Amino acid sequence: MEGATLSPAIIVAMVLGLVFVAWHHRNSGSNHKLPLPPGPTKLPLLGNVLDMPSSFQWIKFSQWAEKFDSDILHLEVAGTDYIVLNSYDAATDLLEKRSSIYSGRPHYTMLCDLVGWSGDLVLMPYGNEWKSHRKLFQQEFHPANSSLYLPHEKKALRAFLKSLLDAPEEWGEHTQHLLGAIILGVAYGLHVQPKDDPYIETARKMSDVLTNTLIPGEFLVDSFPILKYVPSWFPGASFKRKASSWNGIRNATITPPFTRVQKAMVNGTAEDCFTLRCLQRLERPERPDPGRDNLSVEEQIIKNTAGTMFEGGSDTGSTALLTFILAMLCFPHAQREAQEELDEVIGKERLPDPEDEDSLPYVKALMYECFRWETVLPLCKYFRSSLPHQVDRDDTYKGYFIPKHSTVIPNVWGMLRDEKTYGPNAHLFEPKRWLLKGSDQRGWKLNPEMREPTGISFGFGRRVCPGKHMALSSFWLSASSLLHSFNITPAIDKDGNPIEPKVEYVSGAQNRPAPFQCTIKPRSEEHAVLIRQALDSNLE
Repeated sequence: MEGATLSPAIIVAMVLGLVFVAWHHRNSGSNHKLPLPPGPTKLPLLGNVLDMPSSFQWIKFSQWAEKFDSDILHLEVAGTDYIVLNSYDAATDLLEKRSSIYSGRPHYTMLCDLVGWSGDLVLMPYGNEWKSHRKLFQQEFHPANSSLYLPHEKKALRAFLKSLLDAPEEWGEHTQHLLGAIILGVAYGLHVQPKDDPYIETARKMSDVLTNTLIPGEFLVDSFPILKYVPSWFPGASFKRKASSWNGIRNATITPPFTRVQKAMVNGTAEDCFTLRCLQRLERPERPDPGRDNLSVEEQIIKNTAGTMFEGGSDTGSTALLTFILAMLCFPHAQREAQEELDEVIGKERLPDPEDEDSLPYVKALMYECFRWETVLPLCKYFRSSLPHQVDRDDTYKGYFIPKHSTVIPNVWGMLRDEKTYGPNAHLFEPKRWLLKGSDQRGWKLNPEMREPTGISFGFGRRVCPGKHMALSSFWLSASSLLHSFNITPAIDKDGNPIEPKVEYVSGAQNRPAPFQCTIKPRSEEHAVLIRQALDSNLE
């Protein structure tokens, strides 16, 4: 409401009043007798505002868990209760076993009300609308339905490998393009351009908006929704101007590919994809009217669900693959062992196939370790691992009181660094933690007693990532094919010396590697020929 006329004095008074009411309610005459979970000392009115770290929050949360000897913490920031779960057991007990009350979603005023992101499946509150979108997603991406997305994965992967042959110095762009191409193919049946594809470029813009708006504490309006009525000219209201510039980006991005599928249906040229199959299942038999504004409820659900895949699918996937490349660069012994296994099982006559996964335990261990070592979503706060949960009513756990509407944050990073589960070297990259000595000649088999990281890194309960199986399939196929065909080695500086790689990450909505350099070259001419033949053959 840019036309709001509330005076500055009234707005300030209302905000201060809300802070006081929240503080007074928490500290006077509450009807519960149990204590809140432990946490840093809270200041009157301010709560833990001054304690909250501005970066790498997951590390601080883990330190507090150790300091207070508790796997469940309580923080209060700007009138909002935060419950941080630092163990797998706590996350399972609450988010899985009590999912009926822990499947809510905090409301993001900035993103949903001001930027216009309310149609997003991930942001929807738990209820019938969410269930309708979720059901559509689940029926398409059930583990048994891999044949629906595997052809798109293989096609995009072969183009990716060929791009690495032709322009290896642009490996970073190729990596991001790969995951975008998979998602666009799966969601809309689109064939993307090898470079500078407009759909992938717009997906990046959407990702940037999400990254900028979902950082906890970035916008005060999320804690005090009344601030959305502040006029954009008001001092400190730069968030209103940002929201205005971002508003409409989602709809303008997800509408063109959806309309394109509708037109292809009319023309009889539509390729198999998520959107096409969903539109074909609609009960009403009439032909679609591409581009019209008044979509039916069913059509809008399809459009929104495909859009949710579009906006987030490629970004977190490319970040995971970047972590894999960095790990192979920094730990060449792991790269060599994986390549030895690939040579023995796959050889040089073909590329890895999903059916090979069980025959490649060391490669599978590499994948697990990448998800565990530097998880993409350390606080389960963005797309595939879901945003934080919200509890719908007062609850108790381990003798502590959990207030209604608390924001519940699983500290995934802390869970995956748990020394009780993963050993005293949990901070190190060590794929063999997942392996046992086997009876075959290669000598390895997966340890069935070790807790898989994918059961943590993709979220919990009813909010677990519905695209988990496709994401894992894409990652395994991409990582194994990359190692099978290429060597990842340090880049060379101007003096001809190798640049020593470093493990550095950038804190943000995702745990993303800091920019780094490397050299990616085919392992042999035979591998290069295989890549060209695989692309030219167009075999599925």
